[in-house]
Amino acid sequence: MPARTWSRTALLAGGALAAAAALGACSGTPGAAAVVDGRAIPASDVRVAVEQLGGLFQGVSTQTVTSVLIQEPTISAIAAENGVGVSTAQAQDLLDSASQAAGVTLPDDLAPSTLAVARYVQASGALQDAPNAPELAQQFSDRIAELDIEVNPRFGTLLEDANIDAPAVRPWVVGAGES
Repeated sequence: MPARTWSRTALLAGGALAAAAALGACSGTPGAAAVVDGRAIPASDVRVAVEQLGGLFQGVSTQTVTSVLIQEPTISAIAAENGVGVSTAQAQDLLDSASQAAGVTLPDDLAPSTLAVARYVQASGALQDAPNAPELAQQFSDRIAELDIEVNPRFGTLLEDANIDAPAVRPWVVGAGES
């Protein structure tokens, strides 16, 4: 093969590898949906939570669950600091009640990510009901703004409030925009 063909082939192969790395991982953390201050949120955790919560709550999506898993440690910390922290048992109770109301059977071994979503729901509700709710909401916003958050583009686009918008449609990707 002529030298010119080798260089073109090497260039194309290198470009393909770089593109695959950029689209397939988050900040050099393979398999992460997001990375928050160096803490990876595995794509598998998001997937399992979406599967386990799908029949219980409206609006459960990959973007919603990723957003919640990014924000949950912060909101749980603020709730605990204000005397309304949520235990794993309370999170389990919420999911049990929701499953009974929806007529859905939950698996016996709920994933930690599923329980984290339930903790978020309860902590968020408790903070909204607090007498100083506006102050707590500002505290939450301030802490979230301080986080270093990277979202895998396959999972969506990070918005300023640490929520995730649908992934950008890339017409060259098969199945682009599907979630």
